[in-house]
Amino acid sequence: MGAPPQPRAPSRRVKLFSAWFWLYLVASLTVFWFAVVIPWLVITPFDRRRRFSHWYAYTWANHLHAVSPFWTIVVEHAERMRADQAYVLVCNHQSSGDILTMFSLRKQFRWVAKRGLFALPFLGWMMAMAGYVGIKRGDKRSRERMMAKCRRQLELGNTIAMFPEGTRSTTRHMRPFKRGAFVLACESNKPVLPVIMVGTHETLPRDSWVFTLERKIYPVLRVLEPIEPAAHDHDPERLADAVCERMTAAIEQLRAEIEARGGLEVRPPQ
Repeated sequence: MGAPPQPRAPSRRVKLFSAWFWLYLVASLTVFWFAVVIPWLVITPFDRRRRFSHWYAYTWANHLHAVSPFWTIVVEHAERMRADQAYVLVCNHQSSGDILTMFSLRKQFRWVAKRGLFALPFLGWMMAMAGYVGIKRGDKRSRERMMAKCRRQLELGNTIAMFPEGTRSTTRHMRPFKRGAFVLACESNKPVLPVIMVGTHETLPRDSWVFTLERKIYPVLRVLEPIEPAAHDHDPERLADAVCERMTAAIEQLRAEIEARGGLEVRPPQ
């Protein structure tokens, strides 16, 4: 009952588009990386927060959305993420496309990502240039280093973005939250900013590199109201439970809204 509906097998047209998209992604990433190296070397000494590098990363990601005929990301309530406030941003995770989708916020934040990604040519180099934070799963020392780097980023005024489930969910329901993001929020006294996404699984299912779309859809990224650690006595367990409860309810509400207007193929009213 909790599993998402299984999409039909993709057509030959969609398989060809999938192959083209990933080849284009690699090619454009290579071009973008070479184009940014010299500006990065010049600007970075004057840009301690690495704002330019992240701006460049989300510009690249959003140009990928622009060239796709199969989806347009709808961003709601982005104004809730204030430019003068650092947050611990947490988001649900159902697809390999979630990271690209999050860049649609066009806001400054720093990802926490698997350390292996940083070893990838061009992609990993761009992540390192932007000040993103790596972690090796199951490694206690790596986790401690990650937390220290995240605290440093928050002190600089940068928002830290995490998937608290740790990995992609296989059902319509979120996986249990890991506590790292909420320990970080309580220790640094920074608000948690919940963000929910619906439609990325329908675009690119978990563990698949083939898109499943025959018609254009409108995945939705919605920013919820921030939650202060003080509202839960700076207790990471209570804070995590409160955030999980709010995000679960918000996801169900968003799904109901999408179904009421006729599905993901119908663009939400502006």
